Amino acid sequence: MSFSRYIAKRYFFAKSSSNAVNIITAISLTGILVGSAALIIVLSAFNGLEQLVRGFYADFDPDLKVLPLEGKFFEEQAIKQNIAELELFSSASAVLEEKALFNFRDKDHIATLKGVDTNYLSVNNIGEHIPFGEYRLNDKLAIPSAVMGAGVAYYLGFSRSDFQEPVNIFIPKESGRLSTESFRSDRIYPLGIFSIQPEFDEEYLLCPLDFCRELLNRPGMVSAIELKVKEGTSIDEAQKRLLATLGDQYLVKNRDQLQAGFLKVMRTEGLFTFLIFALILTIATFTIAGSLTMIMFEKRKNLYTLWSMGTPIKELRRIILQLGLIISLSGGISGIFLGSLVVFGQEHFQWISVGEGYIVDAYPVALKYSDILLVGITVLSLGILSSWLSARRLNLKLLRA
Repeated sequence: MSFSRYIAKRYFFAKSSSNAVNIITAISLTGILVGSAALIIVLSAFNGLEQLVRGFYADFDPDLKVLPLEGKFFEEQAIKQNIAELELFSSASAVLEEKALFNFRDKDHIATLKGVDTNYLSVNNIGEHIPFGEYRLNDKLAIPSAVMGAGVAYYLGFSRSDFQEPVNIFIPKESGRLSTESFRSDRIYPLGIFSIQPEFDEEYLLCPLDFCRELLNRPGMVSAIELKVKEGTSIDEAQKRLLATLGDQYLVKNRDQLQAGFLKVMRTEGLFTFLIFALILTIATFTIAGSLTMIMFEKRKNLYTLWSMGTPIKELRRIILQLGLIISLSGGISGIFLGSLVVFGQEHFQWISVGEGYIVDAYPVALKYSDILLVGITVLSLGILSSWLSARRLNLKLLRA
């Protein structure tokens, strides 16, 4: 142990002759502790919320989605063989999407008609989110069936007691004068209602792919192919290989890229929240400067004695720097431990609930090692800066006062 660190530890553990110094030091340490704990808890809350919403997206969005680089549609057979030859995917589903006007009785709603093939349930978990009715798109029924989002059903005034009633679909033709003949129309019978999250629930009505192709007059065409990567295969690696195989005429997006807007918003909010709490932690850390200044005044006779015995001013300043680091690290480590303990308790014991009627019973949290490292580096950096600024004030004039 170095001389400066040894003296700094003695000053930290020794009780000061002035109660004011002890109180200010305790306030500084407590402020850093609370700030560090709060930062850990807030970052964990954002992680938990992001994981929760990501789970909803995972239930609807596929691992990878192939889209045309230009236009809205492409021929399914053009790339189907290329995808199969890669042997990276456990399932592939062709889909055809188009905006449509839905009418039920006296209510209208604009949403997306999404035609799906028989493999659709194998690329996502939407089958687990049908609280009313059932998913029968793959059954060969006498009538065209559908599964609509809960939001679409709400806007149309459609309930589970209306499963025998048809919904009218209107899709504008690509050209022609505006008239009653400017729309393609048909009827479809919803037999189920899915509920994942509002973004999907208010946007989609699922129907058989053949029905959608016939309505759009797009035989053999798709708007995307949704893929599920084989277990044990890296999604990033599969995406790179698929892009290299398909060429530059197609886009291959993973789940994060499909929801880039949401992730950008979440990360921006998380960044600003971190900066706000980091500012609070900065204010708490810089109270160390006042504590170190008072300690220097109280210990100036001892420090002067050390200087008289040959200890250079540089080494005395290092003592103050080491003392400030001990205070900041003690508060930071204690705060990180306390914050992690709170997050662990919320995660496993669900101390704070959100009440009835919500998707989850308790506030979601998730602690990441990167957050612990980030908070630790923040506390250390602020502690070094505030301690260094305080140590610079130590000089012979102060010691001889």
